Amino acid sequence: MPDSPDTLPDTSASQASTIIAEAQSSDPYVSRARPSFLYLMYGMILLALPMGLLSACSPPTAAAMNAGIRAYLASLPDALYTLFGTGYLGYTAARQWGKVKGSDH
Repeated sequence: MPDSPDTLPDTSASQASTIIAEAQSSDPYVSRARPSFLYLMYGMILLALPMGLLSACSPPTAAAMNAGIRAYLASLPDALYTLFGTGYLGYTAARQWGKVKGSDH
C-alpha cells in the first residue's frame, strides 16, 4: 500500500528544510544557484515559442538562427562539456554520499 501524505518518510521533510536553508543562506551564490538554473531552463523552453512563430513567418530567418546557435555550441571545446558533466555528476554523487553517511542534514 503506498504511503499516504500523512506517513511520508522523514527524508522529504529534511529535503524541504535543506531547500529552505539554502534559500535563506546569507551567501548570495547558495541562495540563488538553484533558482537561477531553473530560470535558465525555463527561458530556454519558453524561447521555443517565439522561435516557432518565427519559423512559421520566416523560415529562412529561423533556419539561419538555428544554424548560428548550432555552430556556436559546436565550437565549444569537448573538454568544457566534459568538465561540466563531471562537476555536475560529482556534486550529485557527493551530496548523495553525504546523505547516506549522515553528514548532510
